[in-house]
Amino acid sequence: MIVKMNEFDRSLTTRAMGRDVYQQINHLLSSCDETVIFDFLGVDSITNSFADEVFGRLAFELGIDGLRSKTSFKNISLFWARVVRQAIDARVAEQQHAVC
Repeated sequence: MIVKMNEFDRSLTTRAMGRDVYQQINHLLSSCDETVIFDFLGVDSITNSFADEVFGRLAFELGIDGLRSKTSFKNISLFWARVVRQAIDARVAEQQHAVC
């Protein structure tokens, strides 16, 4: 299943937008057995807040292995991929700290 991120907006910027997108994606992941591919074609910007609210939160909820097994990314620039990865890494570290 492909989620076209540009259908949410070309600029993925606010934490409030991220919460709405997270709800939709989380529902999709829980009701879908196939890999969800996030396609960033046409997305011009992603803020840290949006990335944290969507992808960081998914990483916290699913764990890094769960996120990797259920999702994939395509058409994301290296710059925006770093923003998303930093959000994921921060939430995974938070999750690991909470377990200890």
